[in-house]
Amino acid sequence: MAALGLGAWVTMRPEQPWILWLTAGLVALATDGLVRRHPRWDDEATLGSLVYMFLPALGVLGAGLFIDHAIDGYARPLIALGAAVTVGAVAFGEYQTVDFGSRLYGTFRLLMAVATYLVAFSFFTVIYTRDYDLPVAAAMVGVVAALLAMELLRESRLTGPSSVLVGIAIGISLAELRLALYFFPLDGLLAGALLIIAFYLATGLVHHLLDHDLEWGTTAEYVLVTAVATAAVVFTRSFV
Repeated sequence: MAALGLGAWVTMRPEQPWILWLTAGLVALATDGLVRRHPRWDDEATLGSLVYMFLPALGVLGAGLFIDHAIDGYARPLIALGAAVTVGAVAFGEYQTVDFGSRLYGTFRLLMAVATYLVAFSFFTVIYTRDYDLPVAAAMVGVVAALLAMELLRESRLTGPSSVLVGIAIGISLAELRLALYFFPLDGLLAGALLIIAFYLATGLVHHLLDHDLEWGTTAEYVLVTAVATAAVVFTRSFV
């Protein structure tokens, strides 16, 4: 489903945005059905499967927008196919991580964490590059960051209203950073890199805080990684 939708999106001209949105919606519904078929799924969690739908759906949207923005020529269908396979793997990973005690849980949580950061980077880059009004761009960054943060923080078994509130807090922080980046001369890739660095810092610190293992040493490591990565981005923008 993802392969057909993304393939049609990147090859049909003129562009048909409804294809991309329809594909994302169908992938979200398919993931919901997959998760609810898990033997360990709690049938009383009526809305609990929503958080499992965010990453596959945003993966379709992010891949489609990024390919349309950054890739030209015959590589577009091939990259779309690779993105679709990744979306399928993520949907399967959502199924495998319903059970926190599954032997495949750690493997698929790592896969989905990597996929989450890639999806975030694709969205942040495209949103920054396209000529959106600043408040609209900031709101889009905030919404994407909030939804993806809820996926990452699911590893801490945080669900319900608390998960929503934490995700919103991270989303607001990223939206404020997008507003601040307006005053700096950055291109799309470098701005996307700065936003993903900030997203990594916010989600990492909150994750450890929720797991009650946030110590000064851990905080210093995150701050150091953030500082080094930010310095690398600034150096690239200034001298390369």
